[in-house]
Amino acid sequence: MENANIIDLLKNSGLNEVSIENGFVLFQDPTCILPAFDVVLHYAWIIVLILIGIMLFGWGVIYIRNGVKLDSLFGNAKSLLLILTVFALVKPIVNVVYGDNLFAKQCDIKKVSLDTAQDLLKQREKQFENNTVYMQQETFDVIDSGVIDENQQDIVFVMPQTENYISGVSNIQSVQYTQRETIYISQDGTKIVRSGGSVAWRNNNPGNIRKSDFAMANGAIGVTDKWAVFPDERTGLNAVKKLLRSKNYNNLTVSAAIYRWAPASDNNNPEQYSKHISNMTGLPSDAVINNLSDDDLEHIARAIQSFEGWTPGKEQRL
Repeated sequence: MENANIIDLLKNSGLNEVSIENGFVLFQDPTCILPAFDVVLHYAWIIVLILIGIMLFGWGVIYIRNGVKLDSLFGNAKSLLLILTVFALVKPIVNVVYGDNLFAKQCDIKKVSLDTAQDLLKQREKQFENNTVYMQQETFDVIDSGVIDENQQDIVFVMPQTENYISGVSNIQSVQYTQRETIYISQDGTKIVRSGGSVAWRNNNPGNIRKSDFAMANGAIGVTDKWAVFPDERTGLNAVKKLLRSKNYNNLTVSAAIYRWAPASDNNNPEQYSKHISNMTGLPSDAVINNLSDDDLEHIARAIQSFEGWTPGKEQRL
């Protein structure tokens, strides 16, 4: 795909300052909120000026009706001066707290290998071989959720019917959750509450796979607000492996797969993530997923589990 087309697609996805230099796609960190500060202050000043105008109008009406009193005039002037002074001090105070000139700070520039971007886009382009105009205008979403689209229904994997278990509790039927707890409920009403620890551990979701039809078709027994919940660690690992075997990933290199699994636009560091996978598995970053053995995939799944964070917390039976 032409570089200009890649830039257009990434701009359509909401990225800013997109360019291609020395074999890398460069773009402004999408998680950076610094530009919003100036926008907020700009509109805040407008609002303050409108309020001041309303105040001056109100005072003027009062003075016309009741006459001007010097003490009242000075009091109102002091109030107005105080408002303007406080608002003018916002920037200096923020900079003192920050320890530098926050408002002069530039957003970080992220970079992704051009080859990696090409790999991802080639997979997407295959779906629109007969409609290149649609491909050019499409919003390019680099955040993967494991959702299988209508053209990929053949890769939905159905897990065999096996006994669900966690901590010796069998036949888990449903899941409830709060912000810090995942509650597993068995057929007989027994509840296992997992709290603390990492999200991946609480949800038996080593790859932090998002809630989706794919997850439910591959062993998930419920979802939280964002993530799939699996009955046990093994089922969660199997889901990671099956997602890697899907058409979304199967023809990608290990590095390209990780850039799709955990894109920078989702506040990840895919470069560090990819190095972790290669270091932990011993697999080259340019190895194609389709050429890897089941043992290799198991190692990748374990490495993903390690990087995503698998920290046990507290488990209580009710």
